[in-house]
Amino acid sequence: MKVISKISELKNQIGEWKAEKFSIGFCPTMGSLHAGHMDLVEASKKETDKTIVSIFVNPTQFNDPKDFHQYPVNTESDLMLCESKGVDLVFLPEVTTMYPETKTPIQLSIPALQNNLCGRTRPGHFEGVLQIVSKLFHLTEPNKTFFGLKDYQQFRVISAMVENLNFPLEVIGVPTRREEDGLAMSSRNVRLSSKERETASLIPRMFALAKKTIHSGERDTNLWKEILRDFLLTGVSLRIDYLEVVDPIGLEPKDKLEGEVLLAIAVFVGDVRLIDNQIIQIPN
Repeated sequence: MKVISKISELKNQIGEWKAEKFSIGFCPTMGSLHAGHMDLVEASKKETDKTIVSIFVNPTQFNDPKDFHQYPVNTESDLMLCESKGVDLVFLPEVTTMYPETKTPIQLSIPALQNNLCGRTRPGHFEGVLQIVSKLFHLTEPNKTFFGLKDYQQFRVISAMVENLNFPLEVIGVPTRREEDGLAMSSRNVRLSSKERETASLIPRMFALAKKTIHSGERDTNLWKEILRDFLLTGVSLRIDYLEVVDPIGLEPKDKLEGEVLLAIAVFVGDVRLIDNQIIQIPN
């Protein structure tokens, strides 16, 4: 496995692979890797010849500087995990490499998809995501790129950017890997205390309650959300950022429970922000 931090070295390696007609899969990450990230790697290895993982905690997507500085960094164990899973190359750049002071920053934005959910409560977040992901796409030149569906809004926003800007690649969503109790795997989970971790288990239990009430006949969106909100707030240290029912494609709010809906939430457990979502099919 190669570990590269310089853009020139990365471009040389990409050029060699392209000359040999190898297809490239790309898994962008912010490190602190877990089994969910390795699902992306496994998907890439099945569908492409060479797999690249980037590890970069991107400062421009954090609207809270405290959250950026508290983000867990475990580079040594990340590299060991990548090597054990057969990753071909890890791109590990410095902040000054990705954001040199001589460059004038630009912003990309897709308001129709990013102004709701996380975009509403984290201003500037998706502009930062699109900025770094577009840079990484240009540098790695992948044929396919892989994103976890836990960050469903991110998946939709990046898919729209690729489609609108004609990036020559395919964006593939990988299902969420979950803990034994159903909590979505996240690099932030390690910051939870034992009591907070217990409280966080309310999230998967809420999704189970959501499906149960739907199958018992509930079709009032506002009442459904109120039932789920009240259940979550039984957690003493839990604070709801948002709980929304939206269309899975356009991410617009759904006034009626019909067809497919995306139930999306973000909560704070203590000072740790967790997100999750599930697409639910509403029976006729």
